[in-house]
Amino acid sequence: MNGAEKIKERILEDARSLHDKILEEANAQARSIIAEAEKEAFQKLTLISEKAREEAGLIKQRYKAAESMEDRKNMLKVRQECINEAFDVALRKLSDMPDDKYKRFIEGIILNTAKNEDGFIVFNERDKKRLGEKFISEINQKLKVKGMSAVLRMEKDSLDASGGFILRYGELEINCTLEIILDMQRPNMETEVAKILFNEQ
Repeated sequence: MNGAEKIKERILEDARSLHDKILEEANAQARSIIAEAEKEAFQKLTLISEKAREEAGLIKQRYKAAESMEDRKNMLKVRQECINEAFDVALRKLSDMPDDKYKRFIEGIILNTAKNEDGFIVFNERDKKRLGEKFISEINQKLKVKGMSAVLRMEKDSLDASGGFILRYGELEINCTLEIILDMQRPNMETEVAKILFNEQ
């Protein structure tokens, strides 16, 4: 294993050790995200963790220690791999939220995304089972409380996604899968993730 590979391995080990701490805070903030889900479900998911920043100092030291151009290229590659891995883990953590929290989370997004017309909602197979028709009935009741006459029905086909849903209104589809939501917010969040992983100012 050459010097660059050793540096890469040490950085990856340290970055993985930060994931749980980062994602614990993300889950803690999920409650406020749910409460503020109106129109901006993930806008305030910042992933800030003071302890993670302190521990990330080790990563920054190793990053600065790579002086050769080749090592710098390797460090940039490792940096992006670490950021990608952090987002992959965040996606899994969101999908694996406890059922009650996940239900409230999805409900908030549906209620603030649904149009006032009849449509279909598409889930993946897992969410069909853990949410089910009862969930759809509850959503329709809450739409009525909002003064909407729209009725949503569960679509027969299933999503190939980690979670979230698609709303179908004829040919119009509103994609609210977890992948799409994270992708839309990634440009705003990536800087914060890099700050945590690499102790950047």
